[in-house]
Amino acid sequence: MNKEKTLRITITTFFSIALLGGFFFGYILSEVNKGKELQKLASYQPTTPTKLYDSNGVLFAELYRHKQELLKYSDIPPHVIHAFLSVEDDNFFNHFGIDFLAIVRAAIKNVFAGRIVQGGSTLTQQLAKTILQQRKKTFGRKFLEALLTLQIEQEYTKEEILEIYFNLIYLGHGTTGLSSAANVYFQKDVRDLSIAEAAMLARLPKAPVTYSPFKNPKEAKQAHMVVLGLMAKNGFIPKDQVQKIHDDFWDRYWPVVITQSPSRSTWGAKLNRAPYFTEWVRQILEKELGEEALYTGGLRVYTTIDVRKQEIAEEELRKGLIEQDKYAFGANFRYVGRADRGLVSLYNLFGSIFPVGVPYVTSLDDRQVFRLHLEKEMAPALELLTDFIPSENESSAVKEFQRSSLVFSSNLHVEGAIVTIDHQTGYIQTMVGGSRFSPKNQFNRAMQARRQTGSAFKPFVYAAAIQNRAVGSGTGIMDAPLTTITEEGEGYSPQDISGDFRGMVPLSRALSLSLNIVSVQVLMRTGTDAVIDFASKVTKANKARFPTGPALALGVAELTPYEMALGYSILANKGKDVIPFSVRYVLNQSGTVVYNKEKEVQETLAEEAKNGSIQIIPEATAYIIKQMLIGVAMGGTPTQALRAADKGNYKGESGGKTGSTSSYTNVWYAGFDPKYTSIVWMGFDKSSLSLGKGVTAAGVAAPIWGKIYSRWYNEGPYPLFYPNGRAEEIPADVVKGATCAFNGLSPGPNCPLTGNLFLKPITIAGRTLAVPGGRQCDGDRDHYRSMDLTDFLQRELEISDEELK
Repeated sequence: MNKEKTLRITITTFFSIALLGGFFFGYILSEVNKGKELQKLASYQPTTPTKLYDSNGVLFAELYRHKQELLKYSDIPPHVIHAFLSVEDDNFFNHFGIDFLAIVRAAIKNVFAGRIVQGGSTLTQQLAKTILQQRKKTFGRKFLEALLTLQIEQEYTKEEILEIYFNLIYLGHGTTGLSSAANVYFQKDVRDLSIAEAAMLARLPKAPVTYSPFKNPKEAKQAHMVVLGLMAKNGFIPKDQVQKIHDDFWDRYWPVVITQSPSRSTWGAKLNRAPYFTEWVRQILEKELGEEALYTGGLRVYTTIDVRKQEIAEEELRKGLIEQDKYAFGANFRYVGRADRGLVSLYNLFGSIFPVGVPYVTSLDDRQVFRLHLEKEMAPALELLTDFIPSENESSAVKEFQRSSLVFSSNLHVEGAIVTIDHQTGYIQTMVGGSRFSPKNQFNRAMQARRQTGSAFKPFVYAAAIQNRAVGSGTGIMDAPLTTITEEGEGYSPQDISGDFRGMVPLSRALSLSLNIVSVQVLMRTGTDAVIDFASKVTKANKARFPTGPALALGVAELTPYEMALGYSILANKGKDVIPFSVRYVLNQSGTVVYNKEKEVQETLAEEAKNGSIQIIPEATAYIIKQMLIGVAMGGTPTQALRAADKGNYKGESGGKTGSTSSYTNVWYAGFDPKYTSIVWMGFDKSSLSLGKGVTAAGVAAPIWGKIYSRWYNEGPYPLFYPNGRAEEIPADVVKGATCAFNGLSPGPNCPLTGNLFLKPITIAGRTLAVPGGRQCDGDRDHYRSMDLTDFLQRELEISDEELK
């Protein structure tokens, strides 16, 4: 009875296992018979890059996850195939997909080694794994791999399998396929690969990181010798040539790999002539169209950039940054390189009471200065010394010092940014976000870095005052010692960079000379709310970002170069709205428009023109401040820097304004010609660091602007504000007048005249707003230079003590 029961259980178990096995085997067969994996193989196509074109139709960048050229078997040199087969599957042409002898041989070697030193999978099995790589690693998948391997061998010839393998295999650093790898590692076509180069690539499929020549050159060099030995063993190359091939290759290649970035990838090999702009566009398109369409859809993106202008701007900015680095870290580094801004106001206060100079204080202490010089002068010698030191502790310490010092010094480089807007179309024509785009330097300062703008902000203050009829372009303002009270109840005394006072000055001349005390007075006449409202409108920055104290007049508000470019663009565009954009439209592979920002912008502007909101500021206001800024560029602080042959060498017409912040931490030049508005900014990423004592925008930023524009036009012919001698039509609300050129008062019989543009009086709620007139000048040029502001207000303008209070 027990025997019968045992037999029954055995038979039941056998049939159950057989039934389950049959179901499982049937499932595997059904998965294979669906042909999904083989369909992937048969229909495989490389991803098509998205191509970016500039405003002139020039291809300047490509976007893709990986870029491939599909190879044919006949395209691959025999020695390349031999190299891979020697490493991966030397019995490839003799097995049916699974090599049992290789599995046994590998198992024996692994047992004797006590670890896995050799695999037994065939090249066809590797291909099957590549196809199924998205599937989870389960027991069923192993069966599926085996069956798929057999099916591949049944459906394809050996040559076809090799062709597919070389197009799909991953070889590290973002490379999929042999063609991509040949480009990244050697900048070569596959057809031109040498025996030595093929041997280096052949070791990568099993461990792309371990044998990467860029990440681990020593391991790659050792593996290269092993591969050449295997090729010789299999009769593909003469044994007596192995060492020579190895040595000749590494004599040439070693200097290449040790200077390459370990993060080098297919991205580094991409066409990209405007990297900061490309990255900006990539982020926009990824948000608008999605990753899959962007990287695999073969889109054609037509952008607003002018790549020729872009490359000129990049080149001139880079040269300027190199020169400024030399100055900042020159022989007098300790005294000119860095300023402690917190002490400047204190020393200025002492300087206004006692006859003492204002010293410059370095914010790098002795230890930091020592560290910087140690890194520059002694680090190479220390590294050499470690080769003779037996202890690894000292060697590790030196390496750690070098690593940390590299971080320390890499943050002590002058950076910069440039952005250009076509103020008639809104096209962003250039975008330079820093000194050089790299894995460690991708912060786009042109669009994202908020910095104090200094005197480059003053045109917004003056324009707000003109719009509110507080002043005209020729109004006389007193440049004399001034102390006012901030909202916090603290005393505030603005000073000009020259340290002296000019007495009464016409407003246009004050802007050309960038007089700080005059700017504060203009702000006080206008009111901070009116200035903030105006600046917020033209820069499209939130009002909350503008401080309300008197220092607002001197540019303490932090704005990006892009926001400054937008503000100046609206001034240059007769006060009309400018909507900057970087992508015009996008076509898919069939030529259908899938995104059209240019049309959207045009429709928005058309609607604004229809409802009247296109006029961000009155045209009359824009006209007056534009004429004043042209006067600044043609006869003010930046003129020499823009026009001198050894500096900017720009001979065309333009308007603009320099901007330098306290302690020489930022320098700006904001300028426009009849076509384009451009902003140049330079400073440190750490905003408290100084560029060096005496560094001003006129000396550093303005020449870069001039050189860029000069090269854009190849030194002429330059565009004109008023072509064919035709003067720009003066808006109806602008009144032309004259004031005394000495001081901006009403002209007298012995006083030369200067132009005065101001807005017509208007009546609002029964109150008339008009530019106040000045007392008549008696022609004494020096009469107002010796007065302080209180004397002037009381004696010349007849303001009473009560009113003065």
